[in-house]
Amino acid sequence: MKKLLLISSFLLLPVAGAYAAINPFKPYKPLNQIDYALNWSLGQDSTSIAFKPESFTQRSLLPMVFLATSILYDDNYLDKRIVKLGGIKSPALESVNILQYSPAAILYVLKLAGVEGRSDWPRMITADGASIVIQAGITNAVKYTIRRERPDGRANNSYPSGHTATAFMCAQMLHKEYGETVSPWISVGGYGIAATTGIFRTIANRHWCSDVLGGAAIGIFSTELAYELTDILFGEQGLRRAVMVPDIQDMPQWKFGLYSDYSIGSDVFTSGGYGNPDARPACSIGIDATWMPWYIGPTVRAGVTQMKWTGADDIYLPDQGSVADVFTCGAGFDIDIPVIYRITLNGQAIAGYSPGGNSYSFLDSQNQPLEWEIPSGMHCYGNIGMTVRTSAFSSFSVHGGLDYYDKVWRSFVVGARFDYTF
Repeated sequence: MKKLLLISSFLLLPVAGAYAAINPFKPYKPLNQIDYALNWSLGQDSTSIAFKPESFTQRSLLPMVFLATSILYDDNYLDKRIVKLGGIKSPALESVNILQYSPAAILYVLKLAGVEGRSDWPRMITADGASIVIQAGITNAVKYTIRRERPDGRANNSYPSGHTATAFMCAQMLHKEYGETVSPWISVGGYGIAATTGIFRTIANRHWCSDVLGGAAIGIFSTELAYELTDILFGEQGLRRAVMVPDIQDMPQWKFGLYSDYSIGSDVFTSGGYGNPDARPACSIGIDATWMPWYIGPTVRAGVTQMKWTGADDIYLPDQGSVADVFTCGAGFDIDIPVIYRITLNGQAIAGYSPGGNSYSFLDSQNQPLEWEIPSGMHCYGNIGMTVRTSAFSSFSVHGGLDYYDKVWRSFVVGARFDYTF
């Protein structure tokens, strides 16, 4: 994954050169003191200023980085040494089929309740309909062009995740109509549901981590493109509530993120009943939340790590077996040091816990039972990297770090984090 750091560096260079320096000792402001850039003008250019203070290019940066990260991960080889002999268990599958539409349900409940958002009914329905058409078109075109095999081996349409694309499309609709105009906490709920949808699809053995990142990219981009086209079609007709955008020069106090890490080298320990040095961590995905009253603040996270097999021979997953996942939750602190406008140095240190009782059954090449016993234990994590504010409400980070699971593994990782900020 050295390519990830190299390409990310080129992504950061033009941003670094484009903006003037910022005072690195300027402290964070409390949330109730953040200045919002309000423009209530109803003049000739109100569509582009009061209701759309940032360009389509700026708003497209985050989904483009999502997409680039998903392509670089290329993690569908993780279980190529695991031969599936039958059906695979898919926990949490049914709930996600409903969960993906929840942000849209919240959007329409608010609208029906009379809460005024960015658009009136005709304009909002047009934008939402266009989002659905664009998202479905891109998702299916990519699925049946790339034809990646799913983790459960049932189909060759894994990339990108359609459920995740739908969930992030709906979350972006909610953000556009109410998160930007009424309260950013509405967007927190929508994006949280979308991220949970993607993680559940990974846990259910239906998608790889990179499928989820690709789906998120398509979902966000589709909605942004749909709203851009709707703005061109409607002009100023049907606009109801102007956008409240945090001042880009103020450091965000709240960050809610979807993170993903990729193992680039690991030591696996054989004590504690684990005893499988050829079962190694591969890719992790999860969500985190951070409160930043100053340059440092508390953070919490929860996620899942997919495992890979590196033994000399293939192993076989019996009927109704499950690919191994390790769950982790933890808390710690996040630190941001401003460098130049929109760019900060970032670091995290987290102490957590992975619950035990996880047992996975396979067959070796001689048809003998092979058990993966993953014990409970302390699970610690730390990283350092660089963060770029892509817009007033979003940022992305690239980082490298260490993932330590007591008596199980020590793994060096590189990864990315995508944050909703305000």
